[in-house]
Amino acid sequence: MEGVSQPSTSTVWHNIIVTGAIIEDMHLSFKSSFVKTIGDGESTSFWQEHWIGNDKLCNVFPRLYRLETNKTASIKDRISLSGSNGVQVHPWSWVRGLFGRAAGDRERLELLLSSFEFYGTAADSWSWAYASNGLFSVKKLSTLIDEQYLFQFSSNPETILNNIVPKKIEIFIWRTLKKWILVRVELDKRGIDLHSVRCPLCDDDIESVDHSVIFCKHAMEVWDRVFKWWNQGNFSSFSLAELLIDDGANSISPFGKKIWQALRWICAYLLWKNRNNKVFYDKYWTAQVTLNEIQVKSFEWLNSR
Repeated sequence: MEGVSQPSTSTVWHNIIVTGAIIEDMHLSFKSSFVKTIGDGESTSFWQEHWIGNDKLCNVFPRLYRLETNKTASIKDRISLSGSNGVQVHPWSWVRGLFGRAAGDRERLELLLSSFEFYGTAADSWSWAYASNGLFSVKKLSTLIDEQYLFQFSSNPETILNNIVPKKIEIFIWRTLKKWILVRVELDKRGIDLHSVRCPLCDDDIESVDHSVIFCKHAMEVWDRVFKWWNQGNFSSFSLAELLIDDGANSISPFGKKIWQALRWICAYLLWKNRNNKVFYDKYWTAQVTLNEIQVKSFEWLNSR
């Protein structure tokens, strides 16, 4: 597929599945966005894939499916064209003769199939509904997510703004406060099969949003250094709202409090970014390295504003 250099690698497809879960959470169907076009029917299961009607034929006609001798038969195995007029022929293969309800089911099935224009040419192919050219692209998928988040973010009256930081960090903080970032507990809720829901960094507890951002020992070490850097004493926070919304700063001017909030947002964002780098790319990081990155990025972003 376009935009995927190595589709067989588990990391790429894991990222696609995670991204698909984000889209499903936005009430945009990811799974049904892939549409199969039937060509010769050779690579599509007649009974076990959804290619005609509102459901798989094995679910619509369970009696016939039980009597089928080859339950993995392709469309090409069960539909062929005969004569110059291209009349449909159905080479059925049943374990016994059909009578009673089963015979009636076969008549209904053949009536349904008669409405399907089967050409028997070319090969079966997939297209992606969210791309005008029908080709799946990771870049296009990322753009779709960004557009949806920007729409939800800008139209939400509960949005908390801080124009010192880039928009992507504002969106990340909004998602974090709503507990919409895809930590392992959230992925598990969405039915994604994981070998463990424990924190991939410390393995001390399950990976919830609160644990990932606040209570993981690696995150707490970074927060402690950030608080000491700003002379705010030892790090102490028991909720996301307390950490990311309350100013919690003494002897700082109103503008200084805005900067302090921006720094905490940048810290949370980079903690999540480094967590993902460790999980997906096995990139090693330390609290001091993260603090250095926070200082550099905060200077770049604050100075540009």
